[in-house]
Amino acid sequence: MKRLLKSVLIGVSCLLFVACGSKSPYPGLKQMKNGAYMKFYNKNDKEVMPRLKDEVTFEMAQYFNDTLLFTTAGTEPMTLVLREADFKGDVVDGLLMMHVGDSAQLAVLSDSVFMTMLQMDVPEEYAGKPIYYELKLLSVKPYEILEAERKVLLDSLRQAELDFLAPLREDAKNTVTESGLIVLEQTGKGRTAQMGEYVNFDFTMCGPKGDTIMHSFGIEPVEMQYGEEFISAGFNEALGMVSEGGTMRFVLPSELAFDSVGYESHIDPYTPLVVLLKMNSVMDKATYDKKMEALQAQKEAEAKRLMSLEQKTMEDYLKANGITEQPTESGLVIIRKEEGTGPVAQWGDEVTVHYVMSNLKGELLESSYEYEHPVTFKIGNNEMLPAIEEAVMTMSKGSKVSLVSPSALAFGDFVIDEDLLPAYSPLKIDLELVEIK
Repeated sequence: MKRLLKSVLIGVSCLLFVACGSKSPYPGLKQMKNGAYMKFYNKNDKEVMPRLKDEVTFEMAQYFNDTLLFTTAGTEPMTLVLREADFKGDVVDGLLMMHVGDSAQLAVLSDSVFMTMLQMDVPEEYAGKPIYYELKLLSVKPYEILEAERKVLLDSLRQAELDFLAPLREDAKNTVTESGLIVLEQTGKGRTAQMGEYVNFDFTMCGPKGDTIMHSFGIEPVEMQYGEEFISAGFNEALGMVSEGGTMRFVLPSELAFDSVGYESHIDPYTPLVVLLKMNSVMDKATYDKKMEALQAQKEAEAKRLMSLEQKTMEDYLKANGITEQPTESGLVIIRKEEGTGPVAQWGDEVTVHYVMSNLKGELLESSYEYEHPVTFKIGNNEMLPAIEEAVMTMSKGSKVSLVSPSALAFGDFVIDEDLLPAYSPLKIDLELVEIK
């Protein structure tokens, strides 16, 4: 259930986790001066140690009990620029205590992994237990060399942009605006957007070599109020230049786009952008509001249609399967399979469950059994579907039930899969209550 809406990735994302306590709780490991709990297999004191901002290359394997969670074995080693962490005792702290060629074991409390970094409750099987890292430091590249390499790269990118823009600026067929935007081609003679009006447009954005970075053609047009920034100030300038129904192909120099910073790993610093923009429509506020009202009415009508189909789908399913149990006040149908023992779960209890979710055609959506361990949650914290929370509060430990849930207690208007579970789809859930705390 939780996995469908939020994946829990432990592997590489565990690079910044905490070890707790001042006295080593891990047999054979010692607490280093920076808080890391470690045991060294090999030490090369004559080799260099990394510093913050240095780049390190290392091998890593991550274990919980005897289970391997992640390893670089058989793949490329990991490369990381060391940044100061918010907490002591993480992998970065471990690497900072090593020399090139050292191999060591690092222990980190699992609770820190889940609660501090993943912002979620600790699974019962992990609570209070360590995750171990086997580390081998292969190399260190000093910060000074990184900075020198970055300067060379930036100088190269800056020069490449100048070389790309120069002939475009000199070409008499092109128009260069006061800001530096270069218009290559333009069509259309309709009206252009005024500040505060609404625009609907499509675009394709490419790098200087023609590689497509992003586009909306064939996906969904962009609709926004002109004046709100979209991508960059340079792009907004272009929006005010294209006539309704017209097109414009133009170049944004990097200072009108992502400048010397770039955008994550997608756009390098000093990258000029080549854009094709098609202005589908320009609307004043009254026209836009009328359009939105019509779309909302259409959406509500479609929702009513789907909800009426849902009711019939549920009724047909219950009849076809000989299910005579009456729905609860909320509309949930609970079919009891096995009775449990002990008290019934209550609001606020922490419970552990296994579940199997499928659509009413019997097509599997997700099963906790596939993950080899059940799911723990607190009733009332909105961590699970309302259908599951309601059903659990009728169950004792060991109980098994099947649920036929209306979409209002499941995923509502959210589309899980257009084919398997579109909006307003009823859901079948097989549920087992494993534990109550």
